[in-house]
Parts: sequence; C-alpha cells; structure tokens
Amino acid sequence: MPQEMTFAQALNEAKQVIVQQAARIKGDAEKLKVQQELLVNQGATISEADRQIKEQAADLERQAQEIRDLNEKLQQAISGREQAETVINRQGEKITTLEHSIAELEQRTALQAEQISDLRRERESLQERLPSQEDDEALAAMAALLGKKVAAPVAIKPVPTMRIVGEIAQAA
Repeated sequence: MPQEMTFAQALNEAKQVIVQQAARIKGDAEKLKVQQELLVNQGATISEADRQIKEQAADLERQAQEIRDLNEKLQQAISGREQAETVINRQGEKITTLEHSIAELEQRTALQAEQISDLRRERESLQERLPSQEDDEALAAMAALLGKKVAAPVAIKPVPTMRIVGEIAQAA
C-alpha cells in the first residue's frame, strides 16, 4: 500500500514540483527567447537576402539591357562593315577597270608616238630627196640657159605634198 504522506511532505513535494516546473518554464522561456531572437535574426537575414536578390535581379536586368544594346550596336557595326566592304569592292573594281584603261591608253600612246616618230623620219627622208634651194636655183639657171635655145619652157613638176599628208592621215 501506498504510504500516506503528511501535509508537510505533500507541501514540500508540491513545492519541489512547482520549483521544477518553474525551472522548466524558465528554461522553456529562455529557449523561446533564443528562438525568437533566432527568428528575428533569420527574418533580418531573409529580408537582407530578399533585398540582395532584388538588387541582383535589377543588376541582371540592367546587364541584360546592356547586352541587348551592345548586340544592336554590334549588328549595326556588322551591317556598316558589310556596306563598307561592298563600297570598297565596287571602288576596287572601278580602280581595276581604270588601271586597265590607263594601260591600254599608255599602249596606244606609245604606238602613236612610234608612228609619229616613223612619220617624222619619213618626212625628213622625203625632205632630203626634195631639191634644195641651190638645186632650184641651178635648175632655174639651166632652164634659163636652155630656154634661150628651146622655144617651150620646161615645167617643173610640183612636189606631191598631198601624198605625204595622205600617208600621215592614214597612219594616224
């Protein structure tokens, strides 16, 4: 059988239970206080993390916009480069055509200079074959001398200048 307790024992036992429960409640209160501080700190950490996430999201959006802007500028630069290359190619073709034309003109000029030189030599050769003024004077003196004895004057054949000019025109 259970032993009966005295009133004093029951009070002491109740006192011990109350002290133990008070200590437990106090310990639980301390734990709750620590947990509340931990929750407050974690809330602050979460708030800070949220703020950082929002800042990073804003930074990412700003960087994404910068990348889009840079891509647009890159596309414009590529387009400009392609247009410049097209213009350069056209100008290169024009330069090549002009260089060929210049080469042809230089050849024609050299050929014409050679023809002019040949015509000058031919003219000089023909001039050497023409009678000089002394020959004309001697011929005139001879004709005058012969003219006294002959009734018909001797006609001097004119130099065919047209033939020389005609040959020059053909050569050109």
